[in-house]
Amino acid sequence: MTGNLRRLALPPALLACALLVAAAIALRPITPVDETRYLTVAWEMRLSGDWVSLTLNGALYGHKPPLLFWLVNLGWSAFGVNEWWPRLMTGLFAAAALALAASLARALAPQRDDVVAMTVWITASALFWMGFTGAVMFDTMLAFFVLLGLRAVVWAAAGGGWRAWCLAGLALGLGTLTKGPVALLHVLPAALLAPAWRDRLPGSPRGGHAAWYGGLAVAVVLGAAIALAWAVPSALAGGAAFGREIFVSQSIDRIATTTHHLRPFWWYLPMLPLLMLPWLFFPAVWRGLAALALGAPAPGVRFVLAWSLPVLIAFSAFRGKQVQYLLPEILAFAFLAASALASLRGGVRRWEAWTVALLLAAMATLLMALTRHPRVMHLVEAGERATVGWSAGALVLGALLVAVASRREAWHAAAAIAAAAVLAVLGIYAGFGRAAFDNFDLHPTAQRLALAQQAGQPVAHSGKYHGQFQFLGRLERPLEVVNGREPLLEWAAAHPDGWVVLTSRAALVHAGGAHPELVQKFRGRWISVWRAPDLPGVSDGWYRDGGNTTDDE
Repeated sequence: MTGNLRRLALPPALLACALLVAAAIALRPITPVDETRYLTVAWEMRLSGDWVSLTLNGALYGHKPPLLFWLVNLGWSAFGVNEWWPRLMTGLFAAAALALAASLARALAPQRDDVVAMTVWITASALFWMGFTGAVMFDTMLAFFVLLGLRAVVWAAAGGGWRAWCLAGLALGLGTLTKGPVALLHVLPAALLAPAWRDRLPGSPRGGHAAWYGGLAVAVVLGAAIALAWAVPSALAGGAAFGREIFVSQSIDRIATTTHHLRPFWWYLPMLPLLMLPWLFFPAVWRGLAALALGAPAPGVRFVLAWSLPVLIAFSAFRGKQVQYLLPEILAFAFLAASALASLRGGVRRWEAWTVALLLAAMATLLMALTRHPRVMHLVEAGERATVGWSAGALVLGALLVAVASRREAWHAAAAIAAAAVLAVLGIYAGFGRAAFDNFDLHPTAQRLALAQQAGQPVAHSGKYHGQFQFLGRLERPLEVVNGREPLLEWAAAHPDGWVVLTSRAALVHAGGAHPELVQKFRGRWISVWRAPDLPGVSDGWYRDGGNTTDDE
């Protein structure tokens, strides 16, 4: 079966990736506030033709580096401006990251095709990996460059020489252009801790620590040169304050002084089961981890521990935390889980597979119950609630697949669980997701604002604005952002032909009986577009921060 596992390691994972990307393109709208914001930055890059100075709603934007926006525009140059290319592009990075996962696992466990296959399957079917497959975000792109950098580090350990270190530098540079200097944090710990694992990998040359760290220094310098080739011209063009935002605010300040996403030091630990769902609910994984802990760790296990533990500790120490920050480490957790399953004597016990089956069945029951909860019901229109049953049905089918198809061999049980997890997420897309996504689709409002701009009418937005209408409406001019009731009333008086976008917790009414030009639900709130002369008669209840959620960057 070893030969078959070698051949089957990657194709099922790539098929799952393709299905998830197709589902995202077909069923998932461009979702506020992150996806709409990033596509707005790319859209304004296209309008301006400036690939150095990024803007959001016409203002300089230094929160993220430019690589994603460059690649989106390259695709638009080839295929025209559309919504499918950005999802396909990030999906291709996810597929390439799975190929790198197979290559890295093979280098770390060259004689264990079962470990290689299970590592790839577990990575591809972990909940957060699936959730970010096809999302217009930076995280799967970053995961690809992190894995490329780590693969280069392992290649250097096997005698790859300067070619390996140049590849590592390229990965660090492009990773930094993807999401900033955080790319170094994902790669450098494993390289710096090479004495803990390097000499134990098969084929690794002995000694040579001076040459090793010299090569690492070259890789870091090369990576910095690639990133600075954009950052320096952008900072010079934007001025001193913008330069500080690029070099300080989006790195050091985020670590030490940020006020966003403040969470306790231990927050990631209870998040790991969710990140890896359903794998950390599989008792066989824990039984295998216990067996690994009692024996001498294999070289590959030493490597992934030297990689993932410092990253987990570092991100835990940061003030701001988001679950996707650990997305590149999904492979590390998957390799540990695969090694644990492969170490089991006697294979997987029947009741352990049934535990996962019961978990999926319980999730189906919980999903049906939640859709009847008042805080969730507003996400699904009454006429579409029947489609939620498709999601529950997919979860039940997944449970049956695990219960019936699992065998004692660890790789067989892993294949069944991975297939069930992918089936469940596809079912959630087609059922609950399709019914709920209408509440995240801002196309109606964006298209109305586009008509106003085409008629030469000014548009103001009340409260904080994340650029969520610019790309969706293909707007060619910024919205005027006005904070506070009195300033907005003054703006309305000065622009009698203008329009105003309001967001509120409840539907707004007008004292004189006037109606808004457009009203739509958005995540349990209401967005309404009003003629400026009607604004003084609109009821109180404007959501003072604009109602567009907090800044998730």
